[in-house]
Amino acid sequence: MANAVTALPNNDSLAYELFWKPLLNDPKINALPFTLHTGKIGKELYFDAEFTSAPSIKATCGWSYKTGSAITKKALDPVELDFSFEQCYTDFVKSIFGDNLPDGWRKGELTPEIVNRIVEKQSNAFNTNLLYALFFGDTSSSTTWLTGMDGVFKKLLAGVAATDGTVQVSSSMSSTDINLTNIEATLYAIYSAQSNLMKTFDNSQKVFIVTQTVYEAWARYLQINTGVGGNLIDRASVQNGVTGISYQGIPMINANYIDRGIALYDLTGSPAAADDPNRVLS
Repeated sequence: MANAVTALPNNDSLAYELFWKPLLNDPKINALPFTLHTGKIGKELYFDAEFTSAPSIKATCGWSYKTGSAITKKALDPVELDFSFEQCYTDFVKSIFGDNLPDGWRKGELTPEIVNRIVEKQSNAFNTNLLYALFFGDTSSSTTWLTGMDGVFKKLLAGVAATDGTVQVSSSMSSTDINLTNIEATLYAIYSAQSNLMKTFDNSQKVFIVTQTVYEAWARYLQINTGVGGNLIDRASVQNGVTGISYQGIPMINANYIDRGIALYDLTGSPAAADDPNRVLS
């Protein structure tokens, strides 16, 4: 899966300061193992799964052309996402509790504190919706604004169906799969399902992108089952929690916005309920 954010505003422009800069500085965005390309880039990416998967052997001296394995080319198909918002001064001011708000001929002026509040809330909404589109995008979705492209989950399931090397360890992950008894075995099954090519990369170069339910379950496992002298529970981890957790040396990213996205846009059944609320991407 490859897409790009295009039509970037110029540095120091209003659009850059209000949208692109906060996007680049957002911890949720920075935590993901994705690359945000800034500036002009080509629309085609070149890569080869194993680079020399079909080399040839030279039998004699001299120069002769030998056909090897082709390098794969992936053409990017940028999608424009249109996020709009409506601003009404009267409605906005009514939502603020405070005094000394401008009135009369200065009524349209907002204090720096209010402007900062607008920018902060606006940026957070934009960035979160962008992440929803990235993960939950589906051209056949009943949610109109998510139909611009197929997102991560849809692309991965398509890869599984096409047997392109994408592995789905299980079609669902129950609460039993991530309880204190089973979560290590569940994570090990996911870890073991890596392709031989993926196993050639150092674990520090990989990540687990997990829902908050899985993140908290693994953190709890570490708190309860990681004993110190005399097999006593580490009191500090229970009091302060555990952060920066990993499995088999692979960092675990708590993508808790996915939990919220599932609750909003990935429901099933009647009455509607979250469809597979426990998820792990590796």
